[in-house]
Amino acid sequence: MSRIPYPNEELLPDDARELLDSLPPLNIVRMVANAPAALRPLTDLGQAILLHGELDPRLRQIAILCVARVTRSGYEQAQHENVSRLVGLEQSEIDAATSGRLDALAPHEQLVGRFAEQIARDVRAEEETTAQVLRLLGQRQTVELVVACAYYCLVARVIETCGVELEDVLPTADIDPDEWLEGPAPAR
Repeated sequence: MSRIPYPNEELLPDDARELLDSLPPLNIVRMVANAPAALRPLTDLGQAILLHGELDPRLRQIAILCVARVTRSGYEQAQHENVSRLVGLEQSEIDAATSGRLDALAPHEQLVGRFAEQIARDVRAEEETTAQVLRLLGQRQTVELVVACAYYCLVARVIETCGVELEDVLPTADIDPDEWLEGPAPAR
């Protein structure tokens, strides 16, 4: 049972109710609907991160899984393990990110994982790690990665503080990969 109740959707403003009806039935989205003014901006930012950035989706997912591990957000981890499979991560790569065994990943993936861990744990990444990520990804993708890490830290805090429950059937389990991958093809 959640620590903060989910809203009565019939009592929400029309625009919040319409937005909820247009999105996958995620408990995190339902919980954020308790703050209707934050609902659209938060979901728009999440969609921008997941669907419209230039950052390699595989690197993004490794970072999100590392954030979920550091913030101890089982909900976030479960949802993003499915998304990670959709963008082509192997189970061994998912396991490496979720267990903290980053040495099992490729060197550039290890770097991104360390960067995400530092942001989630320490608020900001170390100077040298940031410089290495900047050399690897360039300015735009580095900032996209920072935004993704910060966003999923925020989401983890909402999940854990409000007690958002994992759905019995994960909505991310039924996503069609062809519909999901609107962004750039994952680099290998």
